[in-house]
Amino acid sequence: MSEPITVELATPETKPRRENVVARVWRGISGSFTVGLVLLAIATVVVQRYASGRDLPGLGWDVVAGHWVAAVAAVVFQVFADRRRGWVAALYSLGVLVVGFGVLWVYWWA
Repeated sequence: MSEPITVELATPETKPRRENVVARVWRGISGSFTVGLVLLAIATVVVQRYASGRDLPGLGWDVVAGHWVAAVAAVVFQVFADRRRGWVAALYSLGVLVVGFGVLWVYWWA
C-alpha cells in the first residue's frame, strides 16, 4: 500500500481584520438586549399559563404574542448584525434596540 502524496498549500500571512472596540461593544449591547427580549417573552408565557390555571386575569395572550413577535424580530436583526460589518451592522443593532424599547413602551410603560 502506498502512502498518499500530500502537497502543502501556501497560506496567506495576513490575520483577519477585527472590528474596533466600539463596534464590538455596540453589538454586545444589542445581543444582550436580544437575549433579554427572548427571556421576557418566555416569562410572559409562564405568567400567562400560571394565571390561566388559577382563574386570574394574567397578561392576555395578545400581549404574549406581541412579545414573541418582537423577540423573533430582535433575533433576526441580531443575526443580520452579527453577519455584517460597518454601518449596516450598526443599523441592524439599532433595529434591535428600537424593537426592544418599542415593546417596553407599548406593553409596560404606556
